[in-house]
Amino acid sequence: MKTLPLSSILLLYALPTHGVEVFVHMMPWFETKETNNGTWGQHWTMANRNPDNIVDGVPEIASFYHPEIGPYASSDPDVIDWQMGIMKAAGISGIFLDWPGTTDAFDYPKNKENAEAIIEGTKRNGLKFAVVYEDNNLNLASVPDKIAQGVADMEYLKSNYFAEDNYYRVKDAPLLLDFGPQALHDNEWDQVLEPLEPGTTFVSLWNQGQQAGNFVEGEFAWVWADYVDSLIVWYANRNVSVKIGVTYPGFHAFYGEGGWPGPMFYIEYGVETFTRTWEMALNNTEIIQICTWNDYGEGTVIEPTLEYGTQFVDIIQQSTGSQYTPEDFEELTNIYFMKKKHVDNPSMLDRLRRQHHAIVRRFD
Repeated sequence: MKTLPLSSILLLYALPTHGVEVFVHMMPWFETKETNNGTWGQHWTMANRNPDNIVDGVPEIASFYHPEIGPYASSDPDVIDWQMGIMKAAGISGIFLDWPGTTDAFDYPKNKENAEAIIEGTKRNGLKFAVVYEDNNLNLASVPDKIAQGVADMEYLKSNYFAEDNYYRVKDAPLLLDFGPQALHDNEWDQVLEPLEPGTTFVSLWNQGQQAGNFVEGEFAWVWADYVDSLIVWYANRNVSVKIGVTYPGFHAFYGEGGWPGPMFYIEYGVETFTRTWEMALNNTEIIQICTWNDYGEGTVIEPTLEYGTQFVDIIQQSTGSQYTPEDFEELTNIYFMKKKHVDNPSMLDRLRRQHHAIVRRFD
């Protein structure tokens, strides 16, 4: 497992979190042949890749980076426990979960199902969660009444997620992020959010709060083409009640190679980019969203990969002052592989699950 060079480790001690809460933006949209009616999910393949093909010793996926555990299904409880265990050992507080809404179109229902499996995983592993709503899905699905569908989505969140004990709260209310606005704007948001009020802390994408209606209370930053220039301006000048900073390892999208449309700017991927954006976020905000845990297509992934090992979670673990050690990352990964090796041995699986539980709950 690849780890940080000494020069990078020495940087970490200048970056204590001082109580800042750290979350990772997580995608629930990955499918294997076993979970997707015999075909690999589109986020592993894009338009022209096939993970059944082995190229240079690794599955041919639509990414420049490869999961340490191989291409996976987001709904797999063993995968989820591995992911949550690595997060827990790194000192991460929880996840901001990319949520598709309840529209019955494309792969949204499956993504929602996966998201709910991941939410159960946060409970098992002692992590918090909040939802990042994708209002642009209303556009992509050509929903005829966007306000009605938006209301239905908010009512679903209120009934099914917000009351969970581990749902993350800000200003004594469930935090709700929106990746936009893109489909709903201004007073449309007032109508959509009205069933939730009072009692929701609503946050838009950075520099878009003025389009998010009267209930918006803040913004969250994101990766953009000019690297840190926009972040410097936003951190210094954007006066909002709730400000969520961003950290990322780079932006190395596979869209061109994979035959999909999408942003094609490039930010160098690696420890230097991650450390710089991490330091900026720590110095300017009390809540950090890491962009991202596992967006392989856009090349912003920090979960352990064959190319980078645990380098990014090593930085987080050192900076958060986690009581865990790098050896815990290795043990959690070994448990995952042992589960897959002994999938037909219930007694062994039970023992491995108890070992996993003992690690992730060690300091609770």
